[in-house]
Amino acid sequence: MPRGVRIQINRNGTIMPTDTVITTCTNRKTVRPKRDATPSALLRGTQRAVESAWLKKTRKLPRTISPKGFYAGRAFGLATEAAQISDAQLYVLSAGLGLLPAVRAIPAYGLTVSEGHRESIASKVLGEFDTAAWFSRLLSGPLSDDWQDVAARNSGRILVALSRPYAEMVGESLSAVSPKMFGRLRIFGASLESALPPLLHPAIAPYDERLNVIFPGTRSDFAQRAMLHFARCIAVRPSDSRESDFAAVSAVLRNLRLPKSVRRPRLSDDEIVAIISKRLRRQSGAGRMLVALRHDEGVACEQSRFGRLYRIAAGKGTAS
Repeated sequence: MPRGVRIQINRNGTIMPTDTVITTCTNRKTVRPKRDATPSALLRGTQRAVESAWLKKTRKLPRTISPKGFYAGRAFGLATEAAQISDAQLYVLSAGLGLLPAVRAIPAYGLTVSEGHRESIASKVLGEFDTAAWFSRLLSGPLSDDWQDVAARNSGRILVALSRPYAEMVGESLSAVSPKMFGRLRIFGASLESALPPLLHPAIAPYDERLNVIFPGTRSDFAQRAMLHFARCIAVRPSDSRESDFAAVSAVLRNLRLPKSVRRPRLSDDEIVAIISKRLRRQSGAGRMLVALRHDEGVACEQSRFGRLYRIAAGKGTAS
């Protein structure tokens, strides 16, 4: 039987298949891209001109690695596990290449739509940068699938893990999918309502901070934790609709208490580097160091910021 039409029947009803798992790309990569595979060499211009220049560049770059081998980090690992246990195809939402099957050969590239980063494409655009228009153009690029390519594969659930920046980037194009595909969507993420078009709001799974009680993690991997919990605990139950799925999520969370929020002081970069440098004399490992910084030192530090400061403290980076 083809994978996409597998259906399990038990005495309580039908267990719907999950055919597709979609997650965001990550800052952490296994290969450092060369300068020519980043926006650094592009000329500044209108967004349309920059889009065309970037797509032209990506057509010429050597395709040496798959998304599954290129992206790293806990969030990506959680999404990979969700795809594996669901026997589903994994896709990656890439700010530089579009909607990528995880096994497709791609170039080792570096690009972000966020401002203030060395690989920011926004810095190359004269005037306001429209992330939704940017992603819509990527969908027609040489390496990207389209949303309808995903929809055409099979007929089971499509699980999508989104951060707020990615929700703002992909929401417009995702809201234009067919009604049939829309009914298959299950979207995971924190506080996505204000980032996604209203049409997509019924597809947002009702996970909130109570997830931390049964599946601890950081805010940066909340969407992928919620998606993996859904794949492990909800998608294996009989269900006939999205409403049934989400009612099961709400039932799991109902008796859990929201964890108490911890207010941690924010320190300057120099102050955090000093703390890391001191602890490096007796402790190593970025992951353990971040936990120690938050729990032992009681200091607030976002994960990507910590990574930069850890490299500085360890003599592997600069303050620029």
